[in-house]
Parts: sequence; structure tokens; C-alpha cells
Amino acid sequence: MVYQSPKSQFRVREIGETKGLRQKEAGSFHLDEIQKKNKKKHRFFKLKYILLVFFLALTASGGYFLYQTNSAFDKMTGQENSVLKSLIKMLPFSNNFFQILPVEGGEISPVDKINNGELDRLNILLLGLRGVDDPNGGLLTDTMMIMSMKVDTGEVALISIPRDLYVEIPYSEAKGKINEAYAYGMKNGDWQGGLDYSKNVTEEVTGLDIHYTVSVDFEAFKEIIDTLGGVTIYLDRPFSEMYQFEEGGIALPAGENIIDGDTALLFVRARFSSNDFERAKRQQQVLVSVKNKALNLGILSSPTKMISILNSLGKHVRTDAELWEIQEMAKLVYKMSDSDIKRQVFDTTEAGLLYETYSSGGAYILLPDGDDYEAIHETCADIFEK
Repeated sequence: MVYQSPKSQFRVREIGETKGLRQKEAGSFHLDEIQKKNKKKHRFFKLKYILLVFFLALTASGGYFLYQTNSAFDKMTGQENSVLKSLIKMLPFSNNFFQILPVEGGEISPVDKINNGELDRLNILLLGLRGVDDPNGGLLTDTMMIMSMKVDTGEVALISIPRDLYVEIPYSEAKGKINEAYAYGMKNGDWQGGLDYSKNVTEEVTGLDIHYTVSVDFEAFKEIIDTLGGVTIYLDRPFSEMYQFEEGGIALPAGENIIDGDTALLFVRARFSSNDFERAKRQQQVLVSVKNKALNLGILSSPTKMISILNSLGKHVRTDAELWEIQEMAKLVYKMSDSDIKRQVFDTTEAGLLYETYSSGGAYILLPDGDDYEAIHETCADIFEK
């Protein structure tokens, strides 16, 4: 037994109490550290969870967008797996890849010819029609316009062909108005036949090689313009058409007008108060406005707008171009210069190269001056020289 004085005992208790206090403080500090670490862990797992949810949502939306894109372009082009082919085509080894895999046709694409420096001018035939389901002439292409692009300069020309031009229908001995060619092609096949017939007869009339053809019906036209939030047109004088349409009249003041899809459709269809030739000029005006609005909005960077447009394209647009070709053409359109667009509308004026007459059945028709297309061929070939 060890004897301790009262003072020593007090000192021992003091030391013990101090030690216990320090241990208690140390334990409390350790507990705080554990709690802080747990909070950090919780925040970390919460962040991981949020990121995971975001990633899954992004993947799902991207997958949905990819599905919508592929579905729309498969319908538009009549091809299968449009997006996959497009992605492969953009790879460095794409040419070798397509030599290994069997693909449709063996001809070199016009886009490849442009990239190889073998083609300096690209001609795209644009067809506007009511729609397959419209019983009132739904397959008549009342709008026929060539968008011609000079690749090296970025110049563009718009050439409108009147619907009443009397022609020989391709692959037959029949004659009819040029706007009937698409319907003949549909009777002898499908929409691809319609594009082919229209392309063939347009080449005959203009002397140009038509590299791609696109048909757009009324619904696509309206939906695309509405998705863009309307388009802007400038009028030198007021325009009105009060009696042609069951939907009602249209009246626009001189100056700047922002018009929606319904109004734009009436604007490009109206002809009672003017004529087919003036209508063709309005169609060219709206086409340029649509192109400018789409580029200014950066439409390709807006998934919501793109999906809306894709839905409309899949239902109401048909083309003989594949998706990867469309992408390459879009780049050319982006580089197009609006400062000096060449415009040509063939009509019955002295410089219009057409005259009006009637068919043996009494129908109003248009024929080329001199009853051949030589002058029209020269005008189309030299349009960038004006």
C-alpha cells in the first residue's frame, strides 16, 4: 500500500479529471469528424445519384432523338438504317467499308463528286404538292423549282417551272402538263416512281442534270414554318387574295410581314388575284426566308425543334437522297450567299421563253418558244453568267 498525502491525492484527482476531460474532448472531436465524413459521403452519394439520373435521362432523350431521326429519315429516303449508314459514311475508312458491304447501286454520289472536285454545280428539284391523301389533285406538283448551287462560289439560283407546261410524260407515249408527271410515276410504282418521273421530265425541259429530288406536301410546309416561329417576308405593295380559298382570304400590308404556316401556305398558293408566274416568285421568296430563319435560329442545336421537324419530315417529305448526302448538302446551303440570288421564272413575257395555247382537248397549256427547249437550256446553263 502506497501512502499519499491529501495534497498528492488532490493532485491525482486533478490529473485524472484533466485526463478524462481531454479524452472526452478527444472523443467529441472524433465524433464530429465522423459526422462530417458521413455528411460528405452522403453529399457525394447524393451527387452521384443526381449525376446518374441526369445521365440516364440524357441517354434516354438521346436514344429517343436517335430513334426519331432514324425513323423519320428511313421514311423520307426509303432506305433502312439511315442514321447508321450516315455515321459510317462519316468515318475515315467509310469508302473501304462500303466496298466491303453490299449497298444499293454502284454509282458515285454527286456529293462525293463535289468532294473530289469532279462536280462544280449541284441541282436539287423541289416539288410541292397537296398530299397523297388529298382527293382534289393531291399528287399534282403545282410547285416545281430547281435550287442550283455553284459550289466554288456559294452562288445560288432558283429556277421555277410553270405547272401548265405541256410535255411528254416519261416512259410513255402520253402527253400532259408537267405537274402530272409525279402522279404518273405514282400510278406505275410508288413515291420513288413519282420523284423519278418528275426528275426525268425536268431534265428534258431544262437541260440540267438533276442530282436530287425532294417532294414536300402542304402539311410539312405549314408545320416547318410554325416550328420556326413563322417567317419574314417583305412586300413592295399590299397583297390580297380574297376569293380563291375555302379557308378564307389573305390580306397583307406593304412592308415587313411575319407570317405563320397557314398564312404562308395561302401566300404561296394564291393565283386568282395574280397568276402562276407571280405565284412562283412568291414561292422563291418564302423558300429563301425559311432557309434564313432556320440558320439564324441554329435549328440543329435545338432537340425539341428538331424532333418536331423530324416528325413532319417523316410523314410529309420524300427524297431520293440518303441522310449522309442530306447532311453534306446542308453544309452547302449554310454557305450559300443571299446577296445575289439568281432568279428565273419561265413565263409568257418576251424574256420568259414560253407562249400560251390550248391542247386538242381544250385545256390551257404552255409551250416553249420555237416549240423546242433550246433557249430554255441555254438560260439554265448560263444562269450564273447574268
